[in-house]
Amino acid sequence: MIRRFITVVLYAVTLSQPLQAQQKESPLWNAPGAGNPFIPGYFADPTIRKFGDTYYLYATTDGTGNGYGPAQVWVSKDFVNWKNIIMNWPTTEVVWAPDVMQAPDGTYRYFYCEPCVLHEGVGDSPIGPWKNVLGKTDAVLVPDRFVHNAITLDGQTFVDDDGSTYLYFGTWGIYKGFGCGVARLNGDLKSFAEKKLIPNTEITDFFEAPYVFKKDGVYYFTYSSGSCHDDTYRVQYATSTVGPMGPYEYKGCILKTNADQTVHGPGHHSILEKDGKYYIVYHRHNLPRSVHGFNRQICIDEMQFDNEGNILPVVPTHLSPLHLKPQTSDLKPIAVTASSYYDGWFKPEYAVDDNNATLWKAANTNWGRGLHQDEWLQIDLGKVQKFSEIWTQFEYATFFYQYKIETSVDGKSWLLYADRTNNTMQGSPMIDTGKCKARYVRITITDTQKNGHMPAIWNVKIWKKAPALPDINVAGNDDYPGMHQKDVETSERQFASFTLDASLLSEGHKAPFDVTEVQSFKANKPIRVRVKDGRWALFFNGTQRLTSDAFLPTTYRYNAPYTISAWTLSTKVGPVSTVASLTTSRADLATTEFRLGSDPQTGLINHNGSFESCGLPQQIKEGEGKWQFWTITFDGWKERVYLNGELAREQNNFLMIRPEGHITIGADGSGANNFMGYISMLTISPKATTAEEVMELYDKTKLSAIPSLGDDDFEEADPDSKFTLSPLMKPVFEKKETFKLSTQSADFNQAPLSHGGTVYKELEGDFVVMTRVNDMEGLSQHSVKGYNETGLLIANGNTYYQLGAFPLYNCGNMLTVLSPHGRPQFPNSKGYDFDPIMQFERRGDLLFARTSKDGVTWNNMPGSPIEVKTKKLSVGVYQTTYSENYSWATLSDFTIYQ
Repeated sequence: MIRRFITVVLYAVTLSQPLQAQQKESPLWNAPGAGNPFIPGYFADPTIRKFGDTYYLYATTDGTGNGYGPAQVWVSKDFVNWKNIIMNWPTTEVVWAPDVMQAPDGTYRYFYCEPCVLHEGVGDSPIGPWKNVLGKTDAVLVPDRFVHNAITLDGQTFVDDDGSTYLYFGTWGIYKGFGCGVARLNGDLKSFAEKKLIPNTEITDFFEAPYVFKKDGVYYFTYSSGSCHDDTYRVQYATSTVGPMGPYEYKGCILKTNADQTVHGPGHHSILEKDGKYYIVYHRHNLPRSVHGFNRQICIDEMQFDNEGNILPVVPTHLSPLHLKPQTSDLKPIAVTASSYYDGWFKPEYAVDDNNATLWKAANTNWGRGLHQDEWLQIDLGKVQKFSEIWTQFEYATFFYQYKIETSVDGKSWLLYADRTNNTMQGSPMIDTGKCKARYVRITITDTQKNGHMPAIWNVKIWKKAPALPDINVAGNDDYPGMHQKDVETSERQFASFTLDASLLSEGHKAPFDVTEVQSFKANKPIRVRVKDGRWALFFNGTQRLTSDAFLPTTYRYNAPYTISAWTLSTKVGPVSTVASLTTSRADLATTEFRLGSDPQTGLINHNGSFESCGLPQQIKEGEGKWQFWTITFDGWKERVYLNGELAREQNNFLMIRPEGHITIGADGSGANNFMGYISMLTISPKATTAEEVMELYDKTKLSAIPSLGDDDFEEADPDSKFTLSPLMKPVFEKKETFKLSTQSADFNQAPLSHGGTVYKELEGDFVVMTRVNDMEGLSQHSVKGYNETGLLIANGNTYYQLGAFPLYNCGNMLTVLSPHGRPQFPNSKGYDFDPIMQFERRGDLLFARTSKDGVTWNNMPGSPIEVKTKKLSVGVYQTTYSENYSWATLSDFTIYQ
């Protein structure tokens, strides 16, 4: 529910009272002054270090989809007041799990990873400026599988008493024979003396995030287990008295989700020793929890040992042990007023409660309703007071906000205190200074760097005398993509909506007709416009689509609000039948596809993200053959689905839409996963829609009773996709018996015909080739080994067409086009219920890929047909696991007709 113009009265005693007096044990997660998280913002994978008199917290920038963000560090002198600093290197989007150590020569070494390699930088200070220690800016220190069966990620250093430095790394170490890699570095700290695998038989359930420390002669190997997306994520440990490379003995779990789940998925940690005590610094999921689990926040709790040196279970709290009093400013608000707030999770008073777990968030983005609107937060100090400095901690520390601060003595007449309406600098806190006497302070957010970010603030601190933050100068990172640029400048914004309305197309028509274009959209084949059950509509037969002339407007970029609404009637529900696709990008979270399919994970909305996508299979299947009114709307925080005016589903979401390629109606951005059915009306607009507006549009359009035009015998099918084997075609090659394929190579994609592919015949002209998949290792148990795939293979020079069975990840049958230009793949999403009989048919310049359960009824694969101009093709079969986890499959009834 959206709240607007709300005033909240605060009691000064509540904010100023010491936490120990409020509650002897850990306070509630949203209690004023709670010390955990101790950093304002979304960060993960923390490494805490102290160099000299300054604490440095290196972490992954989170809250950006998949941990995209610049290299940055938090610095503090007192572990209470922190400042975020952007560093100069690297300039890549992915800077995961950073770690810094000081070398014996006085230099500092900066380690970070991106999937799945490690890099190392060198600099003269803990914040750089950095350069790659190997010279070339993107040179790799540790490649993937540098240690056999250790996937390279999450590098972490440990220096033993003798000065030897060890580098640990690993992720997904749960597989049989896998574990964590460790390598001892040479004195140059950029080459290795030895390496080995610490197997998961020693470090039980090792998933990722190794961290080693030594206490009383014992090596403690701590690590994370479970899924980082949910409450199974936890910290475990093993010990060794032999050495830092083991062998280790598993000891147990020391940190996990607490009973009320306000500490959720704690893990990926580091250890701080201070004054003889040990503290664990870790990330946990935010509240309310993001759907992806990648809006993580950093906390600290004390770690204790028993008399035998065992680590006792850590009790996770909301009160930092190194932060025993609130981080309060020295002026206390008594009331807060806001232009709006989103819901009870994001109340205005949360912006002045000195709690980094809570924030104020406005009800809309600055552009979320189609037109620009400011959002503001107003603080009442109770009386006119002097102050000299204001700190503002915005939701995203590494992105800039444009804002202004005004002050007033009476709440009526306002003076400008700070004008940042053209700001392009990131920072947390944003510090504005100037001597002032006022009772009221108002912060107005006029725009955000990232399109679709909502105006939101963790904390506002108003100071008579502000504490000193570390005075550190650092080289900037202007080379980081878009560092000082808005996603969409005001001058670029346009309310670029699109409406397809069959009733408007039909004006002047009294009979069915075909269209080859609709406004700025072109059809790949003529599309029939006719009356279906009382409505004018366009019929899409499963191979037709409309494609826009222009790219998706930049207004839709990144996390922008949007609405797609449509009157549709599905004649045949496929797994991922796509009604509309906004872009052609296959990057994570980079597109929005509205589907009417049966797949429970992605059958309704696809964003190229397993957590952000969703399905409603029951409602979609029940709607086959019926008119339905669907609305999907996103406001920058929640994505909602309405069916016939009623809310059917909602979840918070985060998108990174890339306006690449064209808008497609009737198929996905690649022209596959076609919709089969009718579209009467479809609207795409760059604004959020309220529940009231959805119901109003439904009521306005639900009645339609146009009489039939006399074409009720119209065949709702694609004539080009029908298959009947011509009696003129005869078998020219047969392999009826069951035969086994078992490739002992992982290099299929490098050279298919040398590493798993077999050609039986070269053909010119039209042909049909079929085979049946009988079995795969582990198929009956729904647990195929490796990434096992098998089926038909056609070679066309250095381009290969595969039609196979790949049941993992719910793919089912898979059509793949492998070429030097890429490897697009088109699954039918049938999983282990894949069709065992597969067929390629060449008909002129078209290559059709089909599958069947019985060899009688055939289904066209997504991505089919493919245009093929070459005269001669080589036809055969293949089997591969794409890895060293080799397996087998059996086929039969291989036949070529010509």
